[in-house]
Amino acid sequence: MRKSALIAVLCLGLLTGCGKDEPVVSDPDTVTTTDIEEQTTDTAAVVIAVPTTAPVTTAATAETTEKTTVKTTAAATTASAERTAAIVTRRTNTVHTQSTSPRTTTSATQTTASTTTSPVEVHPDPAVFTKDNLSCKVTKDGIDVIIDNEEVQKIEIDTEELLDFIENKVPGKKGQIVIDDVDLDGHSDLFIPQQIAILNTFGVYYHYDSEEKKFVPWEELEEIDSCAEIDEDEKTFKTDVKLSEDEYEIKIFGWDGSKPVLRSMTKQYRIPDEPDDLFIDTFDYTSGEEVRVKHERVLFDSEGNIAGTEELELS
Repeated sequence: MRKSALIAVLCLGLLTGCGKDEPVVSDPDTVTTTDIEEQTTDTAAVVIAVPTTAPVTTAATAETTEKTTVKTTAAATTASAERTAAIVTRRTNTVHTQSTSPRTTTSATQTTASTTTSPVEVHPDPAVFTKDNLSCKVTKDGIDVIIDNEEVQKIEIDTEELLDFIENKVPGKKGQIVIDDVDLDGHSDLFIPQQIAILNTFGVYYHYDSEEKKFVPWEELEEIDSCAEIDEDEKTFKTDVKLSEDEYEIKIFGWDGSKPVLRSMTKQYRIPDEPDDLFIDTFDYTSGEEVRVKHERVLFDSEGNIAGTEELELS
């Protein structure tokens, strides 16, 4: 009896492992909280993909996994936003932070005006006339010539009428210093008004002397006292002088070296014998003599407006 009882006790001890814990075999597909926390320490900019082939069986493990994933995703989003806003300039190892929002750029376009009847630029000071790097300032004592913002010359000339025009701006009158390359030598010349009226503005020319590097009175243009309109293509210039409200003379000049030469003239006029008629004559001077090449009468409609011309016989 005692022997049988002893054998039973020994068998029970073998079945229970004599009080020792069996080793736990981990499932390779099971992800623990510790694994996730160790992976998230690598970089905050990478979102960890959590395998889902083996579900976490405990409530505590599931809760830890959820918190870790949310934390990791938030960190990645923040890091990504910071990298987007920061532009790294690799100069002297300095990081410059710039805004990534679109910028509006306003560019100023430059306009190149044709030499033919080149306008003088508008200057804030009405007594200053400017073109390119050349400016002329009207004073009581004359004209201050300014090149590249430096005064280089004082032209002593009467400016009383020009200053009066600048101050009063009489409608219908045209009074301004014209800066233009009249003889097309590559240097701008000056036309300075001396008599400003409703129909015409008369003045004097100053030519730029490239050797003396200053403007000098233009002797060759002493007989031409109206402002010239330049034609670069034809290498000519034109003057337009009004004789009355409906009478005028338009002259076209070419060049013979530095001397202007009259090439043609168109004249619109009335004659005492026929005061109601208006005529247009065209003259040619290329032969050295004045030759009338065309004679026309101006036609009017019933309301008195010009309707055209009819050519008449030359006499």
